[in-house]
Amino acid sequence: QEFPFFTLTTFPPGFLVHVGGVVSARSVKLLDRIHNPDEPETRDAWWAEIRQEIKSHAKALGCHAVVGYSESTSICEEVCILSASGTAAVLNPRFLQDGTMEGCLEQRIEEASPPGCGFCHIPYDELNMPFPAHLTYCYNCRKQKVPDVLFTTIDLPVEAIVIGKGCLIQARLCRLKKKAQAEANATSISNLLPFMEYEVHTQLMNKLKLRGMNALFGLRIQITVGENMLMGLASATGVYLAALPTPGGIQIAGKTPNDGTYEQHISHMQKKINDTIAKNKELYEINPPELPEEIIGSPIPEPRQRSRLLRSQSESSDEVTELDLSHGKKDAFVLEIDDTDAMEDVHSLLTDVPPPSGFYSCNTEIMPGINNWTPEIQMFTAVRVSRLSNVNLTNQTLNKNFNDLCENLLKSLYFKLRSMVPCCLCHVNFTVALPEDELVQIAVTAVAITFDKNQALQANKAPTEKSQQRASTDNEEQLQFPLELCSDPLASQPFSPAKEALEGASSLTRLPAAQRATSIDYSSFADRCNSWIELIKLKAQTIRRGSIKTTASLDKTSPLAEGYLRHRSVPSCTNSTVSVVKMTPLSFLPGAKITKYLGIINMFFIRETTSLREEGGVSGFLHAFIAEVFAMVRAHVAALGGNAVVSYIMKQCVFMENPNKNQAQCLINVSGDAVIFVRESELEMLPVQPSTVVSQPTSSGGDVTT
Repeated sequence: QEFPFFTLTTFPPGFLVHVGGVVSARSVKLLDRIHNPDEPETRDAWWAEIRQEIKSHAKALGCHAVVGYSESTSICEEVCILSASGTAAVLNPRFLQDGTMEGCLEQRIEEASPPGCGFCHIPYDELNMPFPAHLTYCYNCRKQKVPDVLFTTIDLPVEAIVIGKGCLIQARLCRLKKKAQAEANATSISNLLPFMEYEVHTQLMNKLKLRGMNALFGLRIQITVGENMLMGLASATGVYLAALPTPGGIQIAGKTPNDGTYEQHISHMQKKINDTIAKNKELYEINPPELPEEIIGSPIPEPRQRSRLLRSQSESSDEVTELDLSHGKKDAFVLEIDDTDAMEDVHSLLTDVPPPSGFYSCNTEIMPGINNWTPEIQMFTAVRVSRLSNVNLTNQTLNKNFNDLCENLLKSLYFKLRSMVPCCLCHVNFTVALPEDELVQIAVTAVAITFDKNQALQANKAPTEKSQQRASTDNEEQLQFPLELCSDPLASQPFSPAKEALEGASSLTRLPAAQRATSIDYSSFADRCNSWIELIKLKAQTIRRGSIKTTASLDKTSPLAEGYLRHRSVPSCTNSTVSVVKMTPLSFLPGAKITKYLGIINMFFIRETTSLREEGGVSGFLHAFIAEVFAMVRAHVAALGGNAVVSYIMKQCVFMENPNKNQAQCLINVSGDAVIFVRESELEMLPVQPSTVVSQPTSSGGDVTT
């Protein structure tokens, strides 16, 4: 193929033979060079250049394909940054349709690789490496060479052997630039980009070693351009792969001799870093087995031979030959403090606060090291807008403000989800935008999943939480949109009229399925729809007042609930919950099986207001808007007959405000897959004929929005 790129991030076992590493390419273009915007030839030529560069990078790593591939753009006025990234890999030809590969690749693939470490083995020639790196024999099979660190844009392969748990690692960077127009602006951005890439890579490497880990998965680097600044945000999930060598520590080296105070400060920082590494290893349960030194095959080098990370541009050009990333498992990763930027890097290492006890976070679908998930999930979207002060704005203060903004956003999520402990925030997706001058917008979408600390799932549920009948499809086929407003606690088939009859009264449980279904009165359909609309209005008013409701429970004493229940054919169903369509950014639902895909959902929403202050300011406006987006997506999926949305993503969130005129506008684009799912516990249960059924109120899994 011309471009053997795969946008997939998860693959079946054995599909990935070797993984070479991350390949990326960026290009700065001027949109005014497109003479006819309606003709896409120019844009196609731009992307063809990017893809050709990605392909050449993959070939330099000895790979013939790119997996986890993605493309993105960042536009400010007439300047556009085109970005593409992926993971160079060698694929198993047995999984490909044509099966045509080069002879050397087939011969290499035919060599048996032990499961769990084969994808870590280097695909390139050891004697002609494309970049400086230290190789060691695989710690799992002792046969092939592996690198000391591995960066990828894909999820962790299922066959990978991991020690301990993973964690979310982020690199954040801001750089000021002068305001310019057209070609001068594009030139300044082009000059900044290589150094920003280097800074982001340096932060990722340092934070990875600070956590005692040796591999990154799900790496996503976003470069955003604004009128007077560039922002970079890299997110990945760090893990400890058993096949790779144990990372060394981080050693700080100063350049100011004969200064007692400075040396004391350096010593104090070194002690804090060593203590942090030890705490992280304990927190993430990283306890690799000790190996004899002769197996490692690399002695501890002298301090003068150790690798150095140089921030200075002049020194980096002179010391390229010394940039050897690591020498064995006990060598330290030296950070040389030669300027204020380097000291800033050291401080940024220690400002990242680990999650509270009971919380874990990752940007991949599954947290490495945790497999005992429960069906309880809670998806959320948070948007935070901050206005920067233009007084004495420097790179250091800008970095600190950006770092604090991201850290405070994560802390607020941990606080709001504290009732779900122990849980893990999976598929944490950050998006940074610079909609206006001095305005920074951060949006994050993730899902919180609880897990069982005792390594045992609740396999045996209460009888009321089991499936006690097979839904009759005779009457459902007569309805184009089967509806159900009173749900059972599991919400496994929220629109099944047969389930409504079963929950309502024990007198109907002994009737045949067809009779139970036909006993439901659908004549008051319009009244029930009116009640549903009134309920949505009530919830919207509650949201605008500033309260966050995570359940859709109806108050038994409320007049709305009484009117709602009057329209039901079974009056004994009290204290019921409205069945909420599940939403998750994951491609699956824990503890459930997707039985049918109903199609893709791609929706655009626009809201504007001329009374911003009266609606609670920016927070109130965005909160209400996102809640409405969730409600409309759920309603659309319910109309299709589905009960869940998987692979949910908020692709765009463009917010603009005019505080002087009390106005604001926002555009949101979301997409996902509408599906029908059934709980695995229901599939395993045989039909039961209980004498009574008691409805229990449970959380309906509403969304927390900010």
